[in-house]
Amino acid sequence: MTTRCTSCGISIPSSLNIYKCRQCINHFVCQLCEAKDHNRAGAAFHTFDEVFLKDIQSINYTNSHTSSESADFLSQSQTKILSNSSSIFNSEGYLYSLLGYCYHCYSIIVADKEPTFQCQQCPNFFEVCIQCIPLMDTQHSSIHTFSKQPLIYWKNMAHNMYHLDIICDGCSRTGFNGKRFQCEECSPTYDLCENCFGKTHTHHKLKYIQNPLLHSINRETLSQRTLALAEKNGKNNRNWRDPLTGWTKLDAELVMQQAKQEKDNYNNRLQQIRKQNGTEHTEYAQHLQNTIVDSYHQINWNYVNH
Repeated sequence: MTTRCTSCGISIPSSLNIYKCRQCINHFVCQLCEAKDHNRAGAAFHTFDEVFLKDIQSINYTNSHTSSESADFLSQSQTKILSNSSSIFNSEGYLYSLLGYCYHCYSIIVADKEPTFQCQQCPNFFEVCIQCIPLMDTQHSSIHTFSKQPLIYWKNMAHNMYHLDIICDGCSRTGFNGKRFQCEECSPTYDLCENCFGKTHTHHKLKYIQNPLLHSINRETLSQRTLALAEKNGKNNRNWRDPLTGWTKLDAELVMQQAKQEKDNYNNRLQQIRKQNGTEHTEYAQHLQNTIVDSYHQINWNYVNH
C-alpha cells in the first residue's frame, strides 16, 4: 500500500515516518513535511500523530465499514459545515460562531445561521435541527415541548464574549468584545478590535484571533459529539475516529477536559476583573457585569447539565 504526502505530493516510502492529521480525514504528511513551517503554523488547529502502515490500513478499514446510515448523515454534516474549508477547525462556523449539534442526526449546527430547537423538559439538554424537529412527535416524549431562540440571540452571545486583558492599540479600549485581530509582524503584540480593523495599521498583515471562551466552548461541543458517535459507531473499536474532527474517543475525552479547564480559567479571570473594578462604573466594568451572565452562564446551553 502506497501513502501519498498531501503536502509535497510524493509517495512516502515505508522507510520514512508517516504523520496523520487528527482533524482531517485523509491528510498524511511525510517526515520532511511534518517539520515545515506551514504545517507547524497550523498547530492550533491541526495535530499530527506518527502512524504506521498498519494504522493507516485500520483507519481506512474503519472508515469504509461505517454503516451507510451513519456515513450519510456524517457526509451531509461535513458538507454543510465545511463548505470551502478542508477542516472543521478552519471553517467560519467554528471560528466565528457558536456550534451545536443535533442530538438525533448528529449534524453540526451553526447556531446563528440555522434554527435549533431545545427540549424544555429534558434535564440533560436535548436539541435538534430543523430537519429533525418534525420527527420529535413520534421519536421523543409526546408530553415534551420544544422552543427555539432567534438566530440573533446566538450571534449576540458569541459577539459579546470579551477578550480579557487585551487592549486595542487603535482605540485603547480594554477587554473589547467582538473579533480580535493581531499583527503578524509587530513585536510586542499589536491588537485591533473589529471597529479599528481596516482603518489603521493597514501596512501590515493581521490575523484573526479566536476568543478563548468561544474556542473552548466549540471544542467541547465537538468533543461531546465525537463521544456520542463513538458510543454509537465505534464502541468496540479503539481506533475509530470521528470523520469530522479526526478524534478518537480518547482524544475527545482529553479535549473535553482541556476545554472545561479553559472555560474555568476564563470565568475565574472574569471574576477577578470584576472585583478589581469594584465600584468603578467604567464602560468595561459595566459590560463585564452583563457578560458574566450573558456570555458565560447562558453560554453553557449545551453543557450546564452534563
